[in-house]
Amino acid sequence: MKQFFSLRLVPSAIFCVIVVILYMLVAYGDSVYPILVTNLAISEKSYVNGTNISTKYSTAQRITYIQTMSFVSTVSVSTKSNRNIENVHSNRSVPSLTDDELKQIKRTWYNSPIVVMKYKLIFFWNEKSGCSYWKSLLQFIQGLKHDDMHNPSVNGLQYLINFKDRDIVSMMYNDSWTKAVFVREPRERILSCYLDKGLNNGFMMVNFKRTVKTFSEFLELAKQCYNAHWESQVRAPKYFYKNMMIGKMTNMSTFTEKLLTKIGAWNDTVKNWLDSKESEKKSRSHAQNAGDKLLQYYNDTKFQDVIFEMFEDDYDVFNFERKYFDFNKNGEKTLNTEYS
Repeated sequence: MKQFFSLRLVPSAIFCVIVVILYMLVAYGDSVYPILVTNLAISEKSYVNGTNISTKYSTAQRITYIQTMSFVSTVSVSTKSNRNIENVHSNRSVPSLTDDELKQIKRTWYNSPIVVMKYKLIFFWNEKSGCSYWKSLLQFIQGLKHDDMHNPSVNGLQYLINFKDRDIVSMMYNDSWTKAVFVREPRERILSCYLDKGLNNGFMMVNFKRTVKTFSEFLELAKQCYNAHWESQVRAPKYFYKNMMIGKMTNMSTFTEKLLTKIGAWNDTVKNWLDSKESEKKSRSHAQNAGDKLLQYYNDTKFQDVIFEMFEDDYDVFNFERKYFDFNKNGEKTLNTEYS
């Protein structure tokens, strides 16, 4: 009987010993165990040009190990970006940008988005879409007094390309940063490009070693030759535009007030400057009044079809209507038949 009870108790005793050992390891030891944890909140902080950038987001991914040093365990994570996991939060995906996406957003030193640190604004401007107006305005609200607004080396403005990649990711995904873009109806914009650049033989020879004589020739060249002035205005991954403020030439005044109010820069000083001759002179330095010349160049649907195809992304992302221009007897533009 004594031997019977001893044999029966051996497995239970071994099990209890194992449990105690595991408990001691977890509570007091330095041990490593694999684990799968999802929906983790990530907090990332950086310091850029005098401003702290703090971003929180979350992920569902595999933690490679959990290291226990006391009864309350400390989680360590091995990821490509070496970010620290702080606590369980929500179910958004880890924000990241591929090299191609970063290149698309940063662009070149000459046409990168403008960053206004004081107001936490990233502004995606586009050539031939009121860019002189916006550059001069963004200079003014920062107290910058530089005449050559288009030269990044001397205009005093900050550009996204000058920031570190990890800070660009943080800023783009941080909701406390306002992201805004200003765009123009592609038919008006490409016509403005033609009037300003296409008819400028010096510009054409320097950039393309050839000149054009007609709008038709210019459109053919624009389809084959890259230039930022007639590149698509979609200059970030499309999903960013869902949460981006979008302004258009048709509502420039109301969008200006709405944007500056949101970032805290709208005041009487700005309003008075916008009404001044100085503002008008700066903002219309390259104006071609293309909107007044649409009838001359778009009196049929042929060119419009070409542009609908060339700028398909612009029409989709910015919700421009694909309808042919219809001009009444006075030459006033309206939208008519839908493009198919």
